[in-house]
Amino acid sequence: MENEATPASSVGRLSYVPPDEERLVLRTADFILSHLPLWRDDVKREHYANEKRANSSLCDFLDHRARGSFPMVRFKHEAPQLADRTADLGVHGTDETTLIGTRGYTIYQPFMVIEAKRLPAPEKNREREYVSGTDKATGAMQRFKLGLHGADVETAVIVGYIEKESARYWHTTINRWISRLSANKVGGGWGEADKLGPIACNDEQGTGASESRHSRSHGCSKSIRLRHLWVEMGRRHVHRSG
Repeated sequence: MENEATPASSVGRLSYVPPDEERLVLRTADFILSHLPLWRDDVKREHYANEKRANSSLCDFLDHRARGSFPMVRFKHEAPQLADRTADLGVHGTDETTLIGTRGYTIYQPFMVIEAKRLPAPEKNREREYVSGTDKATGAMQRFKLGLHGADVETAVIVGYIEKESARYWHTTINRWISRLSANKVGGGWGEADKLGPIACNDEQGTGASESRHSRSHGCSKSIRLRHLWVEMGRRHVHRSG
């Protein structure tokens, strides 16, 4: 069922099951999702309202944890993109060349890029920035759809820092925004096909996951799959080792 609470790893049970050569992408998304509540609850973590500093903190945590339990990847803060743009995080393989599908990525090229957004946005005029900007291409989904971010990848991640409401609330709200963009024929060529698919939630951990797929502008991969990974920042959970 769409809103049934499921384990954190249930992101792998969403509609897309990748072939063997793309399993690293799925495993990376699972790794990020499972570590979002661990990062949130880390007593040593400084709490930042500033999105950029929160992204840097998350990157440090994921990269540190990957060294011990997921050594085939490393995380980099602010990955260069097209036209002097930067994505919030980049994920690189640790082999000289990492093969994803038929494409090889060197140690200098991220095979996955990550954008992160606060939910809700910090300012009213940026309310729908998770999806699309008002005057500029500042929307997380919009940047991937236009090929401004992740032009060389076929799967990317958007992390949502949920500061109010729940993952289910934002899943419904984001799809409502996309429906309005589709109906109004507002820039970016939005349609009902851009809406997020079913959500998988872990109520104990305060996380949610969904996915969407989008056609893209000329000059990059024909389509991109977005994994939406959300953590409810107001929740706290005691993690016991062993």
